[in-house]
Amino acid sequence: MLVGTPDDLVNAVARDRRMIGYRVRRQGDGWIELEVVAQRAKMPVLLVVAWPDVWRDPEALRPHLVRARSGNYALLVVGTDLELDEARLAEQPADADITALGAPISMTRLLLSLRSRADAIALRMSAASLELELERSRHENDMLISIGRALSQERDIQSLLAIILRRACEVTNADAGSVYIVEGHQEEVSERSLRFAVSQNDSRTVQPAGFTMPVSSTSIVGTSVISGERINVPDLYSLDEVGTGNNPWGFIHDRTFDDKHRYQTRSVLAVPMISARNEVIGVIQLINKRAKGWITLDLPADFEDGVVAFDDVSEAYVSALASQAGIALENVLLYEEVKTLFDSFVKASVSAIESRDPTTSGHSERVAELTVGLARAVNRTDTGMYREVRFSRDDMTQIEYAGLLHDFGKVGVREHILVKAKKLYEHERELILQRFQLIKRGYRIEGLESKVKYLTEASREEVQEMLARTDRGLAEKVEELDDIIRFILASNEPTVLDQGGFERIAVLAGMTYRDEAGTEFPLLGPEEAASLQIRRGSLTEPERLEINSHVVHTYNFLCKIPWSRTLRDVPEIAGNHHEKLDGTGYPKGIKGDAIPIPARMMAIADIYDALTANDRPYKKAMPAERALDILASDVKGGKLDPQLYDIFVNARVWALTTRDEPPRS
Repeated sequence: MLVGTPDDLVNAVARDRRMIGYRVRRQGDGWIELEVVAQRAKMPVLLVVAWPDVWRDPEALRPHLVRARSGNYALLVVGTDLELDEARLAEQPADADITALGAPISMTRLLLSLRSRADAIALRMSAASLELELERSRHENDMLISIGRALSQERDIQSLLAIILRRACEVTNADAGSVYIVEGHQEEVSERSLRFAVSQNDSRTVQPAGFTMPVSSTSIVGTSVISGERINVPDLYSLDEVGTGNNPWGFIHDRTFDDKHRYQTRSVLAVPMISARNEVIGVIQLINKRAKGWITLDLPADFEDGVVAFDDVSEAYVSALASQAGIALENVLLYEEVKTLFDSFVKASVSAIESRDPTTSGHSERVAELTVGLARAVNRTDTGMYREVRFSRDDMTQIEYAGLLHDFGKVGVREHILVKAKKLYEHERELILQRFQLIKRGYRIEGLESKVKYLTEASREEVQEMLARTDRGLAEKVEELDDIIRFILASNEPTVLDQGGFERIAVLAGMTYRDEAGTEFPLLGPEEAASLQIRRGSLTEPERLEINSHVVHTYNFLCKIPWSRTLRDVPEIAGNHHEKLDGTGYPKGIKGDAIPIPARMMAIADIYDALTANDRPYKKAMPAERALDILASDVKGGKLDPQLYDIFVNARVWALTTRDEPPRS
C-alpha cells in the first residue's frame, strides 16, 4: 500500500493494524497531526505529515515551523525530490525538526520514519527533562548552601527562626507555616512545652499570638516531637475517624483558625529539628503545598484545586533544611545561654565593685548606658569626621561590657582610700579633736594652779584681780583653740581650699603644745597637715595615684578573661577611658588617635556622670547645664573629643540618665 494523499494516511490509521497506537489528533488542508506514544520513553509525541499545499505556502507553513522548534513536535513533509528542492526546506532553522519523505511513500517507509521521529522526539524530551531536573537540583542545592550560610551567621533567635521558616516555604512552595520551639529540660519529653515562635501565611494576613502548649500526641507538632519523625498528612480535611484508615495518628483537626480566617488547612508536613545531642528542639510545620501555577489561596475552590500533598522531594529538602536548622538553633540557644551567663557575671562583678564603694552605686550602669547611647548617636550621624563610623550589634555589646566593667579595678584599691570622703580619715579627725580637748584641759589645769597660787600668796584685793585676769586669759586661749578647730574642720571638707588656708595650716603645723610630762608636740602632725593642705578633693597625691591605679587593675583583670573575637577590645576600651587627647590622662598618657573611639566616648560619659551623680557624700550633684559647661571647658583645653562632645549634647545623650531641664543653647 502506498500513501500519496492525506486521505490515504487517514485510512491507514483507521484500517492498517500496523498503525495501532497512532491516532489522528487534528487535521487541516494538506496536513494531518498524529499522536503516538513513543516506545523508548513511554510518552506521547506529536507528528505532523504535510503535503505540498502546505509547505509551498510560507504563511501556511509558518505555524508548523514554529511548533517544529518546540521540542515535542516533528514535521514530516511529503513530496517529490524536485518539489522539495524547489521549496528549499533545507534552509529552514537548524533547530526545527523537519524530515522529508518521497511521494508516494510505502507504508513500511512511513512507519519506520514515524517511529524514528517519535523516538527522537522522546529522547530529546527526556534529555530536556533531565537537564531541567538537574538545573532544579543545582538550584535547590545552591539554595540549601546559601541557607546554611545564612543560618550559621545569624545569632538572633527570632531572626533565625524567621529565616528557617521562609526558606522552608520557598523550597516546598508552601502557602503557610510555623516554627515551634521545645522548652524545658524535664527528663520526660511529654512534660515539656512547645512555644509557637514564628509563622507566615502568603494568603492571609494573620497576627500570630505567642503562646505555649504542652507536648502532646493529640497535635501534629507534639507527635513529631515525641516520635522524632516526619509527619506528612496529604489532606487534613479527609482524615478518617481517630485511629482508623488514613488517620493512624488519631489527629482531630481544630478548625477554629480556618473558620475565623476563611482558610483550609489541607496538606501538612511537620519535620523535627534535632540537635547534635539527638534531642528534638523544635519543629517546622508547613501547610498547604501549592500546585504549580498557584500563588495565593483565596476562594474555597482554590483549596480543592490549588493544594497538593507534600511530595518526597519536599520532604527530603525540608529534612535537609531541618538538620541544618537544628544545629544552627542549638548553637544560637547555646550562645544565648553563654551570653546570659556572661551578663550575669558582669552584673555580679558590678555588684562587687559597688559593695566596696557604695558611694558610687549605679555609676557603672549609667556610664554604660551613656556610652552605648553615644555610640547609637554616632551611628545616626551623617556629617563630620564620624559620619562613616558605624558600630555593629557586637560593637554595642562590647561597649556596654566595657562600660559596666570600667571601674572593676577598684577591687584592687585599699578600701579606706576608696571610700575616703574627707581630707582626713575619721580616726585622724577624732585624734585631732581629742588632742585639742587635751590642750584645753591643760589650759584649764594651768589656770586652776595659777588661781591656787594667787590665793595663797596674794592679798584679798590682789586675788580678785588675779582671778579675773586668769579667767580672761583662759577664755582667750580656749577661743583661739576653738577657732583653730573650726578652721581645721572646714579645711577637712573636700572643697577648694580658701585663700590663705594653705599657709595657715603650715603655721599651725609649726605650733606646739606640752603634755603633762612637759614633752613638746606639734599641733598638727606632718601627715595631718599634708592632708588638710589638699587644694581640691579629699585625696593626697599618693592616694590619688593609688585610686588612679584602678585603671591598671581593670585592664590587667580584663586581660585575663578569654574574650571572644567580637569582644576582644573590652580591655582596651575600659583601660583607656581616663586617657586625654592631649596626653595628660592616665595610666599610659597616650594621646589623639591612639585612644580608641569607644574609650573617648566613655571618657565623656564617665566625667558627666561623676559630675551629676547625686550619691556622692563628698560633693553635691551638679545641674546638667553646669556639668556640660565643664565638659566644654575640657574640650576647649584639648582633653576631650570635640565632635563626640557635640554629638553627646545635640543628640541629648546626656538626658538618658538626667532629669534636669535641657541646657540652654
